[in-house]
Amino acid sequence: MESAYFRFEEVVPGTVGYEHYLEARYEVFCEELGRVDAPLACSSAGKPVETDQYDPVSRHFVAIHKPTETVAGFVRVILPNEHGLNVTPRYVIERPLPYPDATDEHIGEISRMAITARFRRRHSDQGKPVHGDPESEMSGKPDGVRRHQPELVLGMYREIYQMCMHAGIRHCMAAMDGRFSRLLVSLGFPFVPVGPFNDKVRPPRRVFLISAAEMERSLGAREARILDFMQAQPEG
Repeated sequence: MESAYFRFEEVVPGTVGYEHYLEARYEVFCEELGRVDAPLACSSAGKPVETDQYDPVSRHFVAIHKPTETVAGFVRVILPNEHGLNVTPRYVIERPLPYPDATDEHIGEISRMAITARFRRRHSDQGKPVHGDPESEMSGKPDGVRRHQPELVLGMYREIYQMCMHAGIRHCMAAMDGRFSRLLVSLGFPFVPVGPFNDKVRPPRRVFLISAAEMERSLGAREARILDFMQAQPEG
């Protein structure tokens, strides 16, 4: 799906687009943040990539900046699988979960979501690559405040939402810090904490769960414009 400045697309293993996506993951999570150990793997172009055991059971999406054809953002959704989600061994998840229909076979995980350094457009964004700043990105402020907002972040969320709907995934988990989760909730994305903070990761994060039905209800009541954007279908 496309917007004024970005093209949002799924990338699959074995393609050049997938390699560019893994290269961008390395630049953010290994080189810049140092949160993930580099796997000592390279793309066909000889550039280091970041990949792990969850990639084969995930769907992968990128935001491409159309004027330059460069990766501006990326995200994966880990699908339900027999080995569990990435958050499962790293965080305490309290059960029962708040939604009766949130069973393991219908829960995915939003993972490896980031905006690349070039597209964090304000000095205050530095050091906050994951998602950027949702309050500014999603608030509908004029382009004079932030260039190209809110389409970069929201476009990636739209890809996640529409893929999950087609795949029958009605809930997603995500590990987030407290500030970011509060901002998302204030914007109508009802992430609910389902466990305590893990103080061994930096910044400390905990697992949140979002229900597609609750998101649709919340956005429909508070931010119908954003819900329309999320549910828009590509022309043609």
